[in-house]
Amino acid sequence: MVFISVKRKTLGFVALIVILCLVAVSIYSILKIAENENKYQSILVMARMFQDTDFIAYISDQEAKAEKPVIEVFDISKGEVISKTSVNIEIQNEVFHYIKAVKTLYTKVIPFPSKGYIIRVPFEKPMNVKIKLLNDVGIKTLDSAFIILSEKEAPLLLVLDDQHRPYFYTFNASVQPLLDYVKLEIPEKSADEQTGGEPETPGEGSGS
Repeated sequence: MVFISVKRKTLGFVALIVILCLVAVSIYSILKIAENENKYQSILVMARMFQDTDFIAYISDQEAKAEKPVIEVFDISKGEVISKTSVNIEIQNEVFHYIKAVKTLYTKVIPFPSKGYIIRVPFEKPMNVKIKLLNDVGIKTLDSAFIILSEKEAPLLLVLDDQHRPYFYTFNASVQPLLDYVKLEIPEKSADEQTGGEPETPGEGSGS
């Protein structure tokens, strides 16, 4: 009788452990599904918003890309390019440094401020991208990058895949050298000030 009692207690304990493990796995799965769904919905909303603005035409303008590469500053409220500046290797390397410093995929629903600027920086030659966050979504090379600027949030990086699908990232680098180069004055707010968190390790990888 004592043996049977001990055996039942052991089985009950094992069953409890199994149940707790199943509950933990279920909770983790629900959280991951919710996270992925949030990212998916965010990108869908971004794509729909592009269709309602002039910016989708701007970022996919193949004719502009065929011309001599220049840095363009796009005024969001005006819906037009307000300045163009010649590009050089130093500023291309500066912007590629932003790409290598990506922290996370930006998952808020609305990535564009009502007022602000978007700076398009073309690369004279496509840049090889060996950065996990970008490689995970199929981006292996880039011929340009976009920096989204507002007065209320930290700058965002926008890159496009081969099918012109947009991906937005936070990054851990100052854009002041770029602002100085294009002679654009805007109060800069760091990613750490925006999130209130500690600096994170930049995404892995390098490019050439």
